[in-house]
Amino acid sequence: MSRPPPPVIAPITRDGVRYESRWSHSGVLFAVDEKSGKPLWQVEVFKYLVDEQVETDVQVVFFRSMTLDAQGEALLIEDECGVRHLVDLKTRKARLLTWPVEVSLVEASPGPDGWKYSVELKVSNALTRPLQLDGPSVAEKGTLSNNLFQVEADGQPISYRGMMAKRAPPGRFIELKPGAVYRTVVDLSSDYPVPPGKHRLTVKFSHPNHFSPDNCQLESRPVTVELGNEPIRRSVKPKPKP
Repeated sequence: MSRPPPPVIAPITRDGVRYESRWSHSGVLFAVDEKSGKPLWQVEVFKYLVDEQVETDVQVVFFRSMTLDAQGEALLIEDECGVRHLVDLKTRKARLLTWPVEVSLVEASPGPDGWKYSVELKVSNALTRPLQLDGPSVAEKGTLSNNLFQVEADGQPISYRGMMAKRAPPGRFIELKPGAVYRTVVDLSSDYPVPPGKHRLTVKFSHPNHFSPDNCQLESRPVTVELGNEPIRRSVKPKPKP
């Protein structure tokens, strides 16, 4: 097996310092003196787990794009997994800007008052370090206390009718160890009511990972299903402990 060549990322120069990526060091940002070429510093922006049973080369993740922010104080980096990172050029530290979430329909049943339906929320940690999740921001124990989803029926938004909690920062987080997966099933029937009848239902998850050390935007791709006259049920894998 082989992978395509890494994307070609043009270096960015700011105040006499050239910032660049190198194919020899995936996930690492290098700062170099523009005139002398002398290395100044480097920071590991990301590091993903590698399956030792699979050829390493095909698993290596590189920068996909790199741009300077509007203030010229940070670099915005997107990797080949679609995850976005920010590197503060003053502190020389990297942090997550976005992290992917998976959403899938678990069941949908038609009824005279509307549809009863639920989705599974899945967050996988592919990093080599723990990922800290804020429980209410990922519907811990299947409970909604904020507007975490964007739901549409036939292209029309379904307004959120659930709780909007104003709360102090929590005392703990869900620590997702490297390679671990967080799953929870959320019943959306009452909070995003879909009226009776046939519909094209679209569900997307989008919410900040509030208060967490990994205070990034959690985001899923939209999932669309056709709701007809028959119930839809799909199996759900057991929920392993984070």
